[in-house]
Amino acid sequence: MSRTFVIAFCLALLGLAAESKQDALAQNWPQRPVRLIVPYAAGGGTDIVARVLAQKLGETLGQSFVVENKPGASGMLGAELVAKGDADGYTFLVASPAEIALNQYLFPRIAYNPLHDFAPITLLAWTPMAFVAHPSFPASTVSQLLDMARTHSVPFSSPGIGSAHHLVVAYINTLAGTHFEHIPYRGAAPAVQDAVAGQVKLTISGMPPVVPFLQAGSLKAIAVTSAERSSIFPTIPAMAENAGFEDFDFTNWFGLLARSGTPQPVLDAISKAAVAALQLATVRDTIKAQAAQPVGNGPTEFGLFIQHESAKYRKIVEVTGVKVK
Repeated sequence: MSRTFVIAFCLALLGLAAESKQDALAQNWPQRPVRLIVPYAAGGGTDIVARVLAQKLGETLGQSFVVENKPGASGMLGAELVAKGDADGYTFLVASPAEIALNQYLFPRIAYNPLHDFAPITLLAWTPMAFVAHPSFPASTVSQLLDMARTHSVPFSSPGIGSAHHLVVAYINTLAGTHFEHIPYRGAAPAVQDAVAGQVKLTISGMPPVVPFLQAGSLKAIAVTSAERSSIFPTIPAMAENAGFEDFDFTNWFGLLARSGTPQPVLDAISKAAVAALQLATVRDTIKAQAAQPVGNGPTEFGLFIQHESAKYRKIVEVTGVKVK
């Protein structure tokens, strides 16, 4: 028996052993609670979608899925926790555009590579961003808002420095010659709460955190940033309906990702369970009630979506010249 044959035979045995181990892992996973890391404060859009998903994953896979909020550094603290953690299938990231598609162009350095340190699983949902304001805020239409911000500085709050929300308004400043002044918060929920209280009367947010306040009349909506109006709030105009903003289309999305190197059988299992959960009428209705649109695509499609979003935000950062130290 030749040495080459022996080596090839041993390698084949090792491959079969590894495959058997992977199959066993898929059958036995999860054996303990699984963490879903949300890199923002509780109550924001990412958190709301994560908690809906966690409940259904737990029911399907027979183990607790626990949402942990790790806000800070424009989502990067929570993202880094996953990127630098164990690739064992017990910690996942529920992400927004900032930490996956945007921050690498805004910050001089980040502690992870968003396009290489994560394995895309599925795009969970997307929602328009919206300009909403305290009822006493002087502007009620897009034209009034732009005219107001062209003549003097207008403070607005966002979920944080470097968030997609922040960049969208910086882009408006570039396009329209406006002077919106950024007041960053540690997540959408506190930013929205302060708008309701009249502390910073104008905010830009994903729709989920503002839905109950719009319904109660505690906030008024001025515009959404998606190309089309929200199906849940069709009376809110889109920025794209205004001259000079015809191509304006920005959404806040929520995606499920794992650390790169997570065993493929685990990725397959959680992808199947998450996509199935997003097809359930109860889950879809809950997400739609937050003025968000459930998706549930595959890893390849979600990966291509991330690449497209990254390219879009890279161009926007170049146009606006926004950099964060």
